[in-house]
Amino acid sequence: MKLRKIHIENYKLFQNFDIDLTHNGKSQNFIVIAGINGSGKTTLLKEIICHSLINKSIYQNSSVEIEYKDNHNDKDNDHVFMMDSQSLQPNSLEQKKFLDNVLFPSLNNIFYYKAGLQLDKQPVKDVIIKYIDTLIYEKDKKSSEAYIMAQEVLNAIFNGFDLQIQFKGIDRNKEILFKNSKSDNIKIEELSNGEQELFTKALSIYLAEIKDSIILIDEPESSLHPTWQNRITQLYQHIADKYNNQIILSTHSPHIVSAVHKEQIRVLIKENNHLSVISNFNRSYGAKVDQILLEIFRTNGLRIPEIENKLLQLREMTFSNQYNTHEFNTLKEELENTIGFDDNDLALIRLEIAKRKKNEKNQ
Repeated sequence: MKLRKIHIENYKLFQNFDIDLTHNGKSQNFIVIAGINGSGKTTLLKEIICHSLINKSIYQNSSVEIEYKDNHNDKDNDHVFMMDSQSLQPNSLEQKKFLDNVLFPSLNNIFYYKAGLQLDKQPVKDVIIKYIDTLIYEKDKKSSEAYIMAQEVLNAIFNGFDLQIQFKGIDRNKEILFKNSKSDNIKIEELSNGEQELFTKALSIYLAEIKDSIILIDEPESSLHPTWQNRITQLYQHIADKYNNQIILSTHSPHIVSAVHKEQIRVLIKENNHLSVISNFNRSYGAKVDQILLEIFRTNGLRIPEIENKLLQLREMTFSNQYNTHEFNTLKEELENTIGFDDNDLALIRLEIAKRKKNEKNQ
C-alpha cells in the first residue's frame, strides 16, 4: 500500500486541504514533507495519516479521503475510501469487501516514529537480539562470527557516517554493548543522542526488515549533526527501495531537503490560518542551505532580524549616496565588528561604494 493523495475537509488547520504525493501520476516510495514549526507536519503524519488508517476513523465533524495504490494487484490501480467521525463510507459492496478483506489486514503495516529520542530502547534491543539469535541458531554461526557480521551490517548501513563506536556483543543479561576508544562496555542508553537517534529508528527499521509498509518519521534530524542529516535520507531511500516501503518524513531541516530530489518534496505553508501545499520547485538536490531556506522554506532572511535590518539600512544609505555620512560609517563599523569585515554582504556594499566613487570621478 502506498499513499497517493489525501483530501482533508475539516480538521484543525486543514480546511479543504489536498496533498498529492505522486510524481507524473506514479506512486512514490520516499517523500519529505517540509515546513516551519506549526505548519501542520506532525498533525498530518500522526493524527491524520497514522490514526486514520489504523483506527479506521477520524475525529468528530471531520473527514479524510485517502487515495492509495494496492500492493496486492499487479496493476497500478487506485482505490479511494472515506473516513469520517462515524465510519468508513465505501462506495460499493465490492469496495467494502476489498477494504475488509485486503486493506485492513495490511494496515498493521503502518509505523509512526515521533520526533526526538525514543525513551524506550527495548524495541531496538529486541531487534538486535533477534538478528544475532537468527545468525547463531538458524544459520549456525558462532557468537564471535555473529558479532562480526553485526558490525559489518552497521558499517554497510551507516557508510559515510563515520561512527566512532563498534558493536561488541550481548552480555548474560541480554544487554547490547558497544565499544569505542575510551570504553569497552557502552550500553545503548549511554551512546550519544545522535547515535541513539540512528539506532532506535534507522537501524531498528532496517534489521527488522519491515516490508510493504508505510513508515512515518517525524523530524529525523533530531540530535543529528548536519552531515548526518544529509546522509540519513539516502539510508531511508535505500530502506524504501529494498523492502518496498513508502517512507514519509516530516522535517524543517534544510540539510535533509537539500539531499532529496525536488519531486519528492512537499512544503506546507501556513497563511492566514490556512494550510496549502507547494510542490513545484526549480531545484533542491545538492542546493546550498541558504538557497533551500529562501526558495523552498521561503524564509524572510538568513540572519537574525536585527542584523538583517541594519544591513538593509546600510544598503539603502549606499544606494542613496549617503556613504560619506557619519551615520553610515558608524553603522558600517558596528556591523564589521559584529559579523566580520569579510562578510559577503559588507563586501558587496564596499564594492558598490567603490563603483559609485569611480563613476563620480568620471563625470
